[in-house]
Amino acid sequence: MVENHWLPIKRLTPPNAANEAVVIWLAGPAGASEIPEPLWNCLSHDERDRTNRFFHARDRNLFAMTRAVLRTLLSEAANVPANQILFTEGPHGKPRLAGMEGPLFNVSHSGSWALIGMSDRRPIGVDIELTRKTGDELDLARSFFSNAEYRALEGLDDGMLLQSFYKIWTCKEAVLKALGVGISEHLKDFSVEWSGDRYAIATERNCLLPLLASAVAYPLNVPMGYAGCYALA
Repeated sequence: MVENHWLPIKRLTPPNAANEAVVIWLAGPAGASEIPEPLWNCLSHDERDRTNRFFHARDRNLFAMTRAVLRTLLSEAANVPANQILFTEGPHGKPRLAGMEGPLFNVSHSGSWALIGMSDRRPIGVDIELTRKTGDELDLARSFFSNAEYRALEGLDDGMLLQSFYKIWTCKEAVLKALGVGISEHLKDFSVEWSGDRYAIATERNCLLPLLASAVAYPLNVPMGYAGCYALA
């Protein structure tokens, strides 16, 4: 149990998390004001440099908050000071702990909020997206989604189209992040469909990701105007 009650986080209660030994945290909202000094002090020199390269204050604070909260949560899980947590990356950039034992984890942030997922058993992926209407959702679906997903979206009115588009998008991103593979080249390899309290995942013909057959994905209750999902490989 996290004892740092000053952290800007809320523990979510997603479907099936207890059975899968998963914990999901919602962090935020990040605003224009500077992040608290205890969080800033958690960051590495590289993370501080990356923070300062953001042009907008809200983007700077969202990145810094996310990394500092992640470090604090991992610090408690791994029993290592937050500013001494070391990371390495997989072939497609998915971060993991380096040189120490601790949970598998994944992070996503968008707008003013971040998701941090941790798992003791299976590789995890999370995704949160601010649902911004652009008017080209169907064009994006035609380019990046499966044919079945595009057809499911094609006949929806604007409100349902936006909501359904982001449900599919966050699910596909979370699944591919859990697998630790490149996202853009595999978005069309499978279809997702809402089924009860979870997403049904169906591989497409000629799919080169056999691990998709064992992946599971669940929606997350995130703030209004956002969509969120977590997945396990």
